[in-house]
Amino acid sequence: MARSLKGFQSKAPSRADAALEWLELRSRELFWGAVAVIVLAAGIWFYQKSQAAQAHNAAVALDEAEQALNSGNLPLAQSDLEKMVRRYESTPAGKVGRILLAQVHYQKGEYQQGADALKPLSDADDPYFTARANNLAAAGLEQLHKYPEAAAGYQRAAGKTRIDTDRASYLLSAARALNLAGKREEAKAIWQRLAADPMAAGAPEARVRLGELGAGGG
Repeated sequence: MARSLKGFQSKAPSRADAALEWLELRSRELFWGAVAVIVLAAGIWFYQKSQAAQAHNAAVALDEAEQALNSGNLPLAQSDLEKMVRRYESTPAGKVGRILLAQVHYQKGEYQQGADALKPLSDADDPYFTARANNLAAAGLEQLHKYPEAAAGYQRAAGKTRIDTDRASYLLSAARALNLAGKREEAKAIWQRLAADPMAAGAPEARVRLGELGAGGG
């Protein structure tokens, strides 16, 4: 019995040591796990703060460019907008800046440059800005009498927007450009589609255009 007890006593410390060793190892794992969580949280916080700071700085830069634009100083407005677009392109203000930059080019009669400035937005995955960028680029191409390209741009804009009234407006512009390009049947097809829905925003104008073609508005 004494021998058995002695054997038990000799084994007990080793089990206790193993348990302590396991707890120590586990505590280190928990510690480093906690540190990882803290670092991740700090990274997220820093990212959010930096994004907020970038958005604020972009808004300030856009405001300064708009002041130059409103004062009629087109060279300064163009310079300010080009700088802020390069620096803050990924922000909403940067996207607005790109649209304003195109409008500055248009005011200077630089329609191709304006359309080119909109290309990054024209292909972006952002319904709000992409639709407007395609519409504005198409307007510039129409001024250059590039009617087929303009019609394609208007149709892209119609396909991107989620706003029914904007879609009708873009489709009417596409039909106009197609008609100017001599593609009368394609233009008529758009007008007929719009005129077929009496509740559609573009229906009244579509019926007028069909009447001008002698096709009847339905």
